[in-house]
Amino acid sequence: MPHLFSPFSERNRHQNRRTLRATKKIATAASAVRAELVGTNCATALGIEATGPAPVLTLCRELLAAGVTPDQCLEVYRGAVLALRVCSIGEAAKLTVEDNHGRPTFRSWRDRPGSDGAAPAARQNRRVAG
Repeated sequence: MPHLFSPFSERNRHQNRRTLRATKKIATAASAVRAELVGTNCATALGIEATGPAPVLTLCRELLAAGVTPDQCLEVYRGAVLALRVCSIGEAAKLTVEDNHGRPTFRSWRDRPGSDGAAPAARQNRRVAG
């Protein structure tokens, strides 16, 4: 005969999940790194400044190099307004923004010296009359 008030009942299991999710959100918010957007191409956090076409993604790579935990959140403010929340600094560090015929798109970042990390533009092939 099943117990009617088991601590592992369906109702309690859902309630426990909600409590765990709420606790995780509080812990995540408390451990978020605060960053500031300055102008159109500069972001700063923890004394580190990153510039470029995607400064927040560059800042994430710089923060990882400085020893910040990859699982931490990054909250990016423009003045007093929260402009962007990055859920994982480590995941954002793997991305860059590339121009796709006038539309910016996220791409995987590749470490290339002297480059912004995006793939070079495709070369146009000319047709040879034959």
